[in-house]
Amino acid sequence: MDTSTQRAETTATDSNRQSRRHLFVIAGAGLILLTGVIHLVLVPEHLEETTYLGVLFAVNFVAAAVAAVGIYRNRRWGWWLGVAIAAIAVVLYVARGTVGLPATEAEELLEPMGVLAKAVELLFLGVAMAWLTTD
Repeated sequence: MDTSTQRAETTATDSNRQSRRHLFVIAGAGLILLTGVIHLVLVPEHLEETTYLGVLFAVNFVAAAVAAVGIYRNRRWGWWLGVAIAAIAVVLYVARGTVGLPATEAEELLEPMGVLAKAVELLFLGVAMAWLTTD
């Protein structure tokens, strides 16, 4: 195989790798932003129930938006921020659904918006782990 053929194959491989990574970036930014938007929609309901929950939901949205920008700009910190947001949200959801959180009672674990948010967060975590473990 001559040098020009090797260069062409290397260029094609690099191009495919960049395309895959770009898809991960778009998926990751979109999923974490969707998570934030779901929490933003739920802010009024949670403010009525317990003020601190409403504030946490609003903070989730802001942090998710920041993470989405970081991910879109191909910054590793954006991915790690998104992982923290999604993981904390899943843990708090399970805690709230089983033992309750301060000033709240245990709630239904299979509430539709909660299930949707957890599905999106878990999808994000899968995409993030795939992106973070590739070179």
